[in-house]
Amino acid sequence: MLGSYITHCLHTAQVVRRDDLAFKLKEISDRLDEIANDRSEFRLISRSLFQHSRLVESTALAGGSAIIGRDEVKGDIVSSLLSASTEVLKTISIVGMGGVGKTAIAQLVYHDEEVKQHFDNRIWVCVSEVFDEKKVAKTIIKGVEHVKRFKGADSLDSFPLSALLDRMCRSIHGKKFFLVLDDVWADDMQHWEGLIQTFKHGAPGSRILLTTRKDTVANMMEDSHVIHLEPLSDEQCWMVVSREAFSGRGVEECRNLEDIGKRISNKCQGSPLAAKILGALLRFDSGRKAWEKILNSEIWELDFVSKQLFASLLLSYNDLPLPLRECFKYCAVFPKDFVYDGETIIYHWMALGYLGLNNDEDLELKGREYISYLAACSFFQDFLLDTDGLKSTWKMYDIMHDFAQFLMINDGIGIEVNQGGNSTIDLSLSRARHFTAYIPEGHCRARHLTACIPEGHCLPSSIYGAEKLRSLTVISGENAVTNETARNIFNQAKRLRLVDFGCHNALMGTIPKEIGNLIHLRHINLSGNGKIKGLPGSLCKLNNLQYLNLDNCESLGNLPNEIGNLINLIYLRTLHCYKLACYPKSARRLTNLRQLRGIVLRADRNDPNEFTLGDLENLNHLRELSMVLKGNAVNDRELRRAKFENKTHLKEIKRARGMMTVHYEVKASSVGE
Repeated sequence: MLGSYITHCLHTAQVVRRDDLAFKLKEISDRLDEIANDRSEFRLISRSLFQHSRLVESTALAGGSAIIGRDEVKGDIVSSLLSASTEVLKTISIVGMGGVGKTAIAQLVYHDEEVKQHFDNRIWVCVSEVFDEKKVAKTIIKGVEHVKRFKGADSLDSFPLSALLDRMCRSIHGKKFFLVLDDVWADDMQHWEGLIQTFKHGAPGSRILLTTRKDTVANMMEDSHVIHLEPLSDEQCWMVVSREAFSGRGVEECRNLEDIGKRISNKCQGSPLAAKILGALLRFDSGRKAWEKILNSEIWELDFVSKQLFASLLLSYNDLPLPLRECFKYCAVFPKDFVYDGETIIYHWMALGYLGLNNDEDLELKGREYISYLAACSFFQDFLLDTDGLKSTWKMYDIMHDFAQFLMINDGIGIEVNQGGNSTIDLSLSRARHFTAYIPEGHCRARHLTACIPEGHCLPSSIYGAEKLRSLTVISGENAVTNETARNIFNQAKRLRLVDFGCHNALMGTIPKEIGNLIHLRHINLSGNGKIKGLPGSLCKLNNLQYLNLDNCESLGNLPNEIGNLINLIYLRTLHCYKLACYPKSARRLTNLRQLRGIVLRADRNDPNEFTLGDLENLNHLRELSMVLKGNAVNDRELRRAKFENKTHLKEIKRARGMMTVHYEVKASSVGE
């Protein structure tokens, strides 16, 4: 069987059948359009996206509201975990509806200092809807053995289930472990029997904490203490909403809004996540009139969403400007529990046109603002931002991921491949989980395909319905993409704007010349593919290409002589390409470059064939530059010809590696290690 990771076009079949869901979504979408068209009736007020003084303040509060009303539950769980019981194994199951805070409580318990000190090992496994025994076993082994990646003959991906269970048994034997199984759906004991028997080899006092929406899952576990996580009371919901909504407001303003705020918070149906999201929505709508329109919104009356958390989410989602809606939805093409990297996601958004098409604009800055705004609106979980405000990571709440998939129903498919490359993916809307049948013309609407591929398996050689794909991403899997598969995809999916094979040695060989067929391509990420020795000249025909990442392509010996034809290239990376000779002379024509990492150039003299220091002369849009310098000395004439004084956007020049460092003073710039 080929499909398991369901970020396919929405695994919300637990709520309604797939075909019904598509129909309902269309109905809801049409109704939302009607509501939103009359801005005076719904959209409240027109406002600039980032003109909110409360944005930074609210981000600092993110996460705190999740513990309101849950201190007693958390304390009970911690006490049970730390009890001096001699039982070999005990399970605590947290059961509750989506968005009620199960994962949040589990995280609080998992990071509790007493819990950390009490157990030899702590392991967190996100199980999700499609149960995969091998995935659970591998995650536990890696957690206990403190290894992120197994290579070669020790690769766990080649192990059958029996061997994995045996390895897991040896790993946990005699160790007091704490295992969190988050978001469990599978309630068939046959799926769990092998794992449960293996868990018993841990030391006395080992514990399992399980979160699920289903009582049948909790009842299946042996020696299980079940905690039914009840919805928050109206008063507790109001505490969450008011903490978010009143951030930065004066006492009188809060008093004037309190009565209507409580009526809005009563619509949360006890969900702390809904309360948090509604609070964030209210925080950015300043007046009583705006709050009244939220209270009276027709979205609350939509039949399908009225019984679910989605009503609150739809309100906040519909309040987003259109570009942010597209950016948020795109997050659904990655699997649950995925750790999003802000820089990578921004580059994806750019390639797909979600940040606009004006290259004179600082699209990276816009992307960072979008991420901060979505985080402030509580669309992201575990949001971390570095001190410079440039790099960010986050996850998504399970229910928020479900919601994003709900919105992405016709556009995104994700798969996890569990067999070899001689199979077929079918992007059919109605048969997306089978990956075998031919798609009738016009039936497939999927625009994005993301694949998780375990080591030892390959992306299928045929992808029916790939003609309409805009993005193709492989997020895990060594030797996952064969030359034949890459050739077939590049021949078929000619509307691709983004190809991301940037994981450890995802490509089995070289890039086929057929990549030159992808005339709309804007983004190519081949980083980490150590087997690539060169690039085909046809790649230089991609006039729309803006991003080319070749970092850590350790066998890359040269770049095509015609690389200067990529006149729209903005980002070019070749860090840690240790066999790379000098850049071709034609690279001096890449005058739109803003980021140039790891360029290999000759510094000691001019050369008719190799890129030299002076060839940086016209690259005046550069904002980031790191160089590998060839030669025994820096030629003063070449240094003057580079005209660093004209590169006013450049703050720092780094030596990536080489024998010398350029010392040259430029406006607000420095050159050094």
